[in-house]
Amino acid sequence: MKPSLIRFLAFAAVMGSVTFMPIYARELGILDSEIGVIVAFYSLALFLSSFIFGRWSDRFGRRLFLMVGLALASVAFFLQVFAQDFWSLLMIRVLVGFSMGIFPAALIAHVHESGKDLSKFSAFGALGWALGLLIAGPVADNLTIRGVFLLNAVFLLLAVLVASRIKFGDKTPLKLPRFPTKIIRKNLSLYLAILIRHSGAHMIWTFWPLFLQSLGASLLWVGVIQAVNAGTQFVFMYVFSGKVKYVASTALGLLLSSVTFFCFTFASDFWQIIPIQIILGVSWALLYVGGLRFLMDRNVEKATVSGMFDSVLSLSSILGPFLAAFVIIIDGYGSIMYVASFLAFISFLLFWVSEKAK
Repeated sequence: MKPSLIRFLAFAAVMGSVTFMPIYARELGILDSEIGVIVAFYSLALFLSSFIFGRWSDRFGRRLFLMVGLALASVAFFLQVFAQDFWSLLMIRVLVGFSMGIFPAALIAHVHESGKDLSKFSAFGALGWALGLLIAGPVADNLTIRGVFLLNAVFLLLAVLVASRIKFGDKTPLKLPRFPTKIIRKNLSLYLAILIRHSGAHMIWTFWPLFLQSLGASLLWVGVIQAVNAGTQFVFMYVFSGKVKYVASTALGLLLSSVTFFCFTFASDFWQIIPIQIILGVSWALLYVGGLRFLMDRNVEKATVSGMFDSVLSLSSILGPFLAAFVIIIDGYGSIMYVASFLAFISFLLFWVSEKAK
């Protein structure tokens, strides 16, 4: 239960910040193009950190990286309160990204090695998203967005306390090459599909709060709408996703993502986004849990492949904002969603054909 609680607290923290960061940046007078740069550099730091510390966790153990990562993340989230302009916010977000990449691979590997259900463990991350956003919305409305950052720092501090109570068994260090070429090649069908799908997704998420505001959503409803997605993920991950074979689960998640992104283009009021968020929650539950099970079942280097999975997600969140900056010029938010839908469909075809060919 302790690993699930840590995941719950960490996801509650990160989603509160990610959701309101573009609005916070705009309040500081930061331009949309500069917001894209901040998001990209945050993701670059997360990408590098996940790649490095996932491998180190396989070599040096789980506990050190779990404790240090959570503690540093708590400090970094607190520092967001003091951002005043583009450069200060950029540097703090880079620190946040770096700290958030240190501990997840170690935590996931520990859960798998302990024989616990990865589907249910993942579900608590989604629950953290949901409840974190439901709390963050009213906090942002009544105590400003800086209040959300303070709350996030407290969540991560609590996670440190929980992590200190976990007992870790003896772990035989793995000898790994300097660059894991064979591991990448072995899991390329999944990594490539995730990279393409999630790059399209992050095209949307870069401007998502602003898009919702353009449909008439208040800060409170921005949080509620995000929570619908996360709540759906929790229910589906906890009850259903572990029962679907992981290749089929991953493929279906990619295909449903394409449908979801396309459906966003039909919304003319923020209320209409809510049922689409339910479909999105199902698609990500299938894709994320299917992808994790794919990696855990096929690889000995648990933390390495998990860290690389997070690195791919982070790399996509670098590519997505840069692509969005160009695509949004064509036809606003709608053009971003059309491209994202196309990319998700391409990722489905690549993954399905590759797996069928094996």
